[in-house]
Amino acid sequence: MASFSYNEGDHTVTFGPGNLLGNISEKLLPLKRVMAYGEVAVIGTGGHLTIGGLGTLSRQLGVGADQIVSAQCVLANGTAVTASASTNPDLFFAIRGAGFSFAIVTEFTMKTAPAPTEITKYAYTIAADDANAFASIFQRWQKFGTQKNLDRRFSSTMTLSQGSMVINGNFYGPKSDFDKLNAQSILPANTSTVVVDITVGELPFPGLGDPDLTASGSFPIPFYAKSVKTPSHKLLSDEAIKSMFSYINGTEKGAPVWLVIWDLEGGAIADVPQTATAYWHRDAAYFMQSYVVNLGGPVTDASKTFLSGLSSLVQKETCDNGAYPGYVDPELADPQQAYWGGNVQRLQQIKAAVDPDNVFRNPQSVPTQHQAQQRRQVFVGSAVQSYAGQFGLLVSCILLAAILYL
Repeated sequence: MASFSYNEGDHTVTFGPGNLLGNISEKLLPLKRVMAYGEVAVIGTGGHLTIGGLGTLSRQLGVGADQIVSAQCVLANGTAVTASASTNPDLFFAIRGAGFSFAIVTEFTMKTAPAPTEITKYAYTIAADDANAFASIFQRWQKFGTQKNLDRRFSSTMTLSQGSMVINGNFYGPKSDFDKLNAQSILPANTSTVVVDITVGELPFPGLGDPDLTASGSFPIPFYAKSVKTPSHKLLSDEAIKSMFSYINGTEKGAPVWLVIWDLEGGAIADVPQTATAYWHRDAAYFMQSYVVNLGGPVTDASKTFLSGLSSLVQKETCDNGAYPGYVDPELADPQQAYWGGNVQRLQQIKAAVDPDNVFRNPQSVPTQHQAQQRRQVFVGSAVQSYAGQFGLLVSCILLAAILYL
C-alpha cells in the first residue's frame, strides 16, 4: 500500500493509497514533477483523490481526480478490477469524485506535470475593527479572482477571523510575472482604522505542502464546519457581501475560535464538463468553508446555528446548495445532492451494478435508486409518526385540562 514508482516514458506515477500526500510530495520533488492536490501532508491519498482533491495547483492541473489514469479496485463482491477510460468506464467515472461509495482503491496510476522552477509566495494581512472594511476587500477579491483570463498560475485563499483578514497563496512563477497581475489592487490603503501588511517573496519551488496547515491538522479537536459553493455564473452581489459580513460581525459564534475561509477555484477545474466525472463542482468560482472550534468540549448549538445561518445567507443569493464532499457536514439535509448534484442519478445506477447490497456505505454515501426510495419512505414514515405522536400528545393535554377544569 505504500509502494511508489515513476514511469519515465509517459511521466506517470503508480502508488498505493497507504501514501499520504506528504509522502507523494517527497517522492515527486527529486523527479521535478508535480500533481495537484492539497497541502496538508498528513491527509491520505486514497480518500483525498477519490472525492475530488483540491489544491493550490488545481487552477493549472485540475482536481486530483482529474489526474487519475487508471486505478486498481476491489469491488464489494471481492473482485479485483481495473478502472480506466477504456476498462470499466462507469466505475472510473464514479471513483473520480465519489469513490468511497463504490470500491476500495488499492493502486493509482496518475499523470504528472513538470514542476515549476520557482514560485512567488504572497500574504496580505489586514486588521480592521469595522466589518464594512472587510466587505469592500472581499468585493475586490471576488472581482479580481473571477476575471475571465486570470493567470492560472495564481492561487488564492482568503481567511477571516476576529478582527483580521489574511489573503495569501502561491503564484507558480517568478515575481516579475506576479507583479504584472497587480494583485495588490485588492487591498485598501493604510488608515487609522485599517492596517495592511504585505509580504511577497520569490523562492525555488520547495514541493507541495504547508507546514503550518500540516501541524494544525495533526491534532484532534472538537469542531464543526460547513462548505458552500459560489458558482461562477451567480456571484455574490455587493449587497449580499455586505449582508454576509454584517451577519458575521453581529452574530454570536458560541466559541472564541472561528474561521471563515474562501478558496479560489476555476481555471483547469472548469475545463472538464460537470458530467465527465463524479466530481460535480466544476462551476465553482470559490468555496466558503466556515469553522467553529471549541477547545473545551463539544461544539455548541449556538456555533452550529451561526454556521448554518451564514451558509443559508450565501445559498439564498446563489440559489446553489452545493458543498465540497471533502468537508464532511453531518447536518446536511440532502448530502447526495449537495456533494454530487446532477450526477446523483448516474451514480445510483452504477451503485446498483457494482454494489447492489450497499456494502460500501456511510450515512452520506451514494445509495441505489431503490435504497434511496426506501430512505425517503422511512423519512416520510418517521415524519408521520412524529406528527401523529405530537397530535396525540396535544389531544391528551386538552383532555387533561378539561378534566382539571371540571
